[in-house]
Amino acid sequence: MNERDVQAVIEASDYVRHGSVTRHGGSYSTCICPAAWCGAVASGDERHDCPEHSLNPVQYWHWSAECPQVLAAARTAVGRGLAVFPLPIGGRIPEPGWQRQATLFPEQLPELLAGRGVGIGCRASNTVVLDLDVHADEDGPGVLAALANRLGETVPETFAVATPSGGRHLYFRAPMGCTIGSVSGGRTALGPGIDVRGPGRRSGGYLVGPGSLIDGRPYTIVRDVPVAPLPDWIDQRLQAHR
Repeated sequence: MNERDVQAVIEASDYVRHGSVTRHGGSYSTCICPAAWCGAVASGDERHDCPEHSLNPVQYWHWSAECPQVLAAARTAVGRGLAVFPLPIGGRIPEPGWQRQATLFPEQLPELLAGRGVGIGCRASNTVVLDLDVHADEDGPGVLAALANRLGETVPETFAVATPSGGRHLYFRAPMGCTIGSVSGGRTALGPGIDVRGPGRRSGGYLVGPGSLIDGRPYTIVRDVPVAPLPDWIDQRLQAHR
């Protein structure tokens, strides 16, 4: 990146830096400094009495918008069959043409995501994703669990990402020919606090993907398992509600 790009990354990172020990081995297991979510130390605020840094004082710093864990999370997503495209650093809204950038090839990720956030395209991934919101008046996970219990069903184990609000993105493999679209605002047949992102009929929906930082808070993989098929009891309700 050129100098202007680097400054943009710094500003988009809210001036939060991450670091890693680069000599003498070591880890952050005994670090008592203010830690960043990736396990490094935030903002250069090393404590002089930290036993880890007294042994391992040499640091290479990177801005949080370029955290290596962004690339690692994107590779994990692609490995689960999820198509990744770039998002603006710290942003939720993709640039025009994002559908054509979505890729399932891990070798394309370093260049594609250089200084960028991670988006997941539903159509290219052939997925339907339940966005379970958690707010003061919404409990998406609780609503979904209650619906499953009422129907005598279970929510299968599937690839899941934690959102900064405490919610979850549950990824499901769409059945052949699925045209379930994207619905927000609790207007789905599954109940309040549950938004849906799907392949739709044309371009499909998308989500902020794992590894992204929004307002300095991460989207993290909390269940790294294969993407489960969309359960019939969810599929039928979403199809009927269209």
